[in-house]
Amino acid sequence: MSGMMLDLEQLMRVAGVAGALSGNASGAGGRQLAALMGQKEASLTLSTLGTMYGCCGLFSPCDDAPLLTLTLEEEKFLAWLGWVANNECNQFVKLLQYVGPAGTSTGAEGTGAKAACDDAAGVEFGTAELLLPDKGRLARSGPVRDLTNVGQKLCQSQPLYTKNGELITNELMWSFTMAGIAVRQDIKRMVITGNASSANQFSGLQTLVNTGYVDARSARRVTAMDSYVLNWANNLMSTSYRGGVLVNHLIAIIRQIRARAAWTSMGGIAMGDQVLMMPTFLRDSLLDVYTCWSVCPGAQYNETNLNTYEARAYRNTLNGGTYGDGQIYVDGTAVPIICYDWTALSQAAPYFIGDIYVLTRNLGSTPVLRGQYIDMNEPAAAFVAEAGIAHYRATDSGRFLTYWKTDNECVSTTVVVRPNIYLSAPWAQARIQNVSCQTLLSPISPDPTSSYYAESVLNPATCPENYLVDSLGNVR
Repeated sequence: MSGMMLDLEQLMRVAGVAGALSGNASGAGGRQLAALMGQKEASLTLSTLGTMYGCCGLFSPCDDAPLLTLTLEEEKFLAWLGWVANNECNQFVKLLQYVGPAGTSTGAEGTGAKAACDDAAGVEFGTAELLLPDKGRLARSGPVRDLTNVGQKLCQSQPLYTKNGELITNELMWSFTMAGIAVRQDIKRMVITGNASSANQFSGLQTLVNTGYVDARSARRVTAMDSYVLNWANNLMSTSYRGGVLVNHLIAIIRQIRARAAWTSMGGIAMGDQVLMMPTFLRDSLLDVYTCWSVCPGAQYNETNLNTYEARAYRNTLNGGTYGDGQIYVDGTAVPIICYDWTALSQAAPYFIGDIYVLTRNLGSTPVLRGQYIDMNEPAAAFVAEAGIAHYRATDSGRFLTYWKTDNECVSTTVVVRPNIYLSAPWAQARIQNVSCQTLLSPISPDPTSSYYAESVLNPATCPENYLVDSLGNVR
């Protein structure tokens, strides 16, 4: 899968082969894992978090409806970014800064004109080398469970639940699922806010789409690699003056990136390889402002101008697009929008604030922006070869490493990923920070750690209160 999405079905198959999810230890993998179970590998403490299955029974035993969440797991921006395996420790970007006549660097270059018997003037060139930030390490563990409780039922008719169409049959499988969901959420946040200078993080777009790039050898500035970064300083997007200026800036940025791409030997930018990325609430305001910039009479943006038949008709043409989130046009070419709401939102009451990115993933056929991860297939296979135990397993074509920790009958699963963002052309990216807009409703976020999450009352699941008394008078 291209969007760094943990494949739940594959993860279940991997765990099932090991015999951990079904209670069946048949097969070599199952026998090896069974050998580990019952041993004290780590000191674990049983989780008090409620269980979906077993005697806790968080849900009604008569209801087998699918599990619904407040968030959609698929993220089209991560899919657009693309993810490839890369095991390099140091990744360098080599840049030929310029080739020109001798004296170019000091402003003393000549014309190159010469008489027949004169010596020809010389040439010079400059180089730079960038060292890209390293990969991070993200991991999440599922709750510690009592292995002997797997297979218990609240009642004989206890149903099986599904999430995203995949069947979840027991508590260990649910632990795997939760760990996978949580580590994917970490990736979604860090793609924007990550900073490799913080331990075990990888650098996200806020760090990479920036100025201040320097040569890896000499530490001298390499201004040609800088992104275009503009601080909009919390100014409102849709005022008559600021709205037009913002659209003009976006168009100028896109034109300049396209011009620089045409100067390179790599080729131009294909349709869909350059996008505007922003939160949903900013997309709505931008398309309104762009509509008035395009067809409203005069320079003034207001609801009256926008609420004309011509303006509404034009606004509707901006919906959809290549990725379904809308588009604007620059010199007759559509620039698609991808909404991404796993970003930090803020407010300058009564307005809401976010960032707008101009992102380019390919120059011609050369990828310049993409996601990467350390391929976990080799580490997992090496451990099996040397230790003879399939304790570590790679899943999703090597994207994730999974393993179990055991403490006698207590078990806990862990999912690990080592990702980063590869960016070899920061100059082909841009960011307009702190853009303010007015909305009818407050923005919402799919991130449960955000104050803008749709559910404002979060309570960890616990086992329902026991009120049963068995026939000997013991409260259960």
